[in-house]
Amino acid sequence: MFKLNRWVVSFSLIAFVLFFVSCEKEVVNEIITSNDGAEARLAYTDKAYTEIEVNPIVKINCYFPAWDKDVMTPVSGLFEYYDADDNWVASIDFGDCTCDEWATKTWDVDIFPDYPSGTNDFSVFYYKKKN
Repeated sequence: MFKLNRWVVSFSLIAFVLFFVSCEKEVVNEIITSNDGAEARLAYTDKAYTEIEVNPIVKINCYFPAWDKDVMTPVSGLFEYYDADDNWVASIDFGDCTCDEWATKTWDVDIFPDYPSGTNDFSVFYYKKKN
């Protein structure tokens, strides 16, 4: 009888531990940081377009449930790009103060005919694996 109780207690303890371990949130193995649209902005300035800061980037600490973490996030800001003749070429809009990871590029499809949609959303985050 004593052996049976020891097995029942051991099995119950193992089942209890496994149940609670399986309910834990997945650990995010990435470092997530804002890139302020650096690559998108460089794509225009590297082609000699003039960058005009219409509204500065505003960052706030946003909680992202999918990652279970807070990240400093650009939530608004607007940059416009002009050619040498002061013609509008493109814009990058960081949003309306909503905590999300997206910014929007908009461009003149006559200048960039290979990209006929004229708009594209992109992530403002870099993802780097933790060591």
